[in-house]
Order: sequence, then structure tokens, then C-alpha cells
Amino acid sequence: MTQGSAMLLLPNQITAAMITTGTSVPVVDSARGEVAWSIGTPYTGVETKINDGGRLWTAVASSTGVRPGTDSTKWRETGPSNRMAAFDDKLSTKSIGAGELKLVIKPGFFNGLALYGLVGEQLEITLRNTPGGAIIYQWIGDMFEQPFGLFEYLYMPLRQITKRLASDLAMGTDAELTIRITAAGTGVCGVGMVVCGFWETLLGTGEFGGVEYGASAEIKTYSYIGTNEDGSTSIVPRASATNINCSVVIDAEQANKAVDVLTQVLAKPVAIVLSGLPRYEYLNTFGLISGNVTADTWRTAKLQITGKGFI
Repeated sequence: MTQGSAMLLLPNQITAAMITTGTSVPVVDSARGEVAWSIGTPYTGVETKINDGGRLWTAVASSTGVRPGTDSTKWRETGPSNRMAAFDDKLSTKSIGAGELKLVIKPGFFNGLALYGLVGEQLEITLRNTPGGAIIYQWIGDMFEQPFGLFEYLYMPLRQITKRLASDLAMGTDAELTIRITAAGTGVCGVGMVVCGFWETLLGTGEFGGVEYGASAEIKTYSYIGTNEDGSTSIVPRASATNINCSVVIDAEQANKAVDVLTQVLAKPVAIVLSGLPRYEYLNTFGLISGNVTADTWRTAKLQITGKGFI
């Protein structure tokens, strides 16, 4: 990826129709307990993981012919199917495979890719100009960070790489993107979120500026932590998220463009990259972005950006 600063990935919506032949996760993943909803099947109110339209449902009352989502007294939604889990707006829901996970999609026009919540041993990203056509981008690599020194190499477990970003991808009307994650034997392979879209820089076309030093990343846990009457502590582990905060200096003439970009992403989860340099990866997150713009001088403006990370 190019070493950009203050970049947002505006996502395309990935629908079930865009997931094509070659994907290893079936539409209804019976290996993970999913069962397709059927209009003629009588449901007694105890059934779970009923798959309809890529969402999973639990029956809460008896019914026959009542489609999930049309009557809340009969059905309760519990989340995405395994096939669609990587394409919702939650990092905590993963598409999972044993030994291999392969997703083949046709996302339309896009020039950027962000993968979050990766699990596995090796990652392969392949972009073809048409299904089965010429490769126009490919990245293959291990999903572990290199050790800092001999001690870490000999005695410490390698850290899992959980995200991968790509930019400046060639666009095509019929491009096919393949994401393949593998692990030895039946090891767990997974991805929490696949984001395809367009990178926008908050710097506009200015020749100077960028994220100032002092940018911060807050790792926030949503675990329940309570103190009992006897002084002991109860902890219920839950997911965590990364919130970011930064100031971005831009050319004053680019302030209008920056405001337009921020307006586009209001209430829309996006990937944000404060720096493309590897040592600042902790300043990148996925979530909701808000900000304000200050006219500092006749030549510069300053954006104050806050990102609320998603779990």
C-alpha cells in the first residue's frame, strides 16, 4: 500500500449476488449448524440457525409459512450466516473455515481493499480483470509479524497479523477478487470484515500537511468488569475496539473538500488510515468518523478527527 496519510476507505456494499463460484463457504453452511428456512416446514419455536437471505434466525414461537423478518413474535434475528459474516459492519462476526477459507467476489468498481479480523497462517489476495482472467494484482504472505530479535525468534510466539490494506488497485467493470486464507490441517481460518471501496484523502490535492504528532489510539474493551460485595472482581470477557484521535493540517484551499468527504461518511462505518507507515499501524481502525475544521491561518486549516472503532 502507498504510504498515504489521513485516508478514508469509502466502502461498496457487498451483496450475496456478488459472492461467486469458487467461494469455499456454502450459502447454507450445514457444517456450522445452519439450516435453510422452508415455507412448508412447521417450526415449533425451538429451532436455531435458520438461514434466510444470508441472516440467521431463531424461532421464538410456532409457525408455518411465516418468513423470518416479517413477524417479530415468531422469529428473532441472531446475526449473519457464515458466508455473509465478513461483509456486515461488525468485526466480531467472522466468516470461518477449517484449513482453508476462500471468498471470491465481484465488487464492481473499487481501488482499495481492507481486511480486518484475520485468522490463519497464510493470506493470498488475487485480483483478476475478469473472472478467471489475467491477474492485475496479487499479494501472498504469512500472517505473522517478524520477530524483533533472536530472543523473540527462539522463545516468543509470533504475533498474528489481523489486518491487511491495499490501495491503487486497477479498476474494471468485471473484476474478480479472491481472498484465500489457509492454515495447517484443519486449523481455523477466518476474516471479520472485507471492505472494498475507494480511498479518499483528507489532504485533498495539497502539496503539504498531514497527520500531526500526538495522534492517539485508545484500545477500549467492552468486557463487563464489576466489583462484588465481598470485594472480589467479576470479569465477563467481550470484544474490544480501537478509537483514534488526531489533528490533520491541510492547505486552506482543500478545507471544503475535506468537509465534503467527512459529510459523506457521517453515520457510515469506514476504514481510516492515519499513516501508511508500518510502525504506525496502530493508528488505523474501522468505525464511525467525525470531525471539525478550524481555519488556522490564511494558508492552512486544521481538521480534528475522532474515530469510534467498531467491535
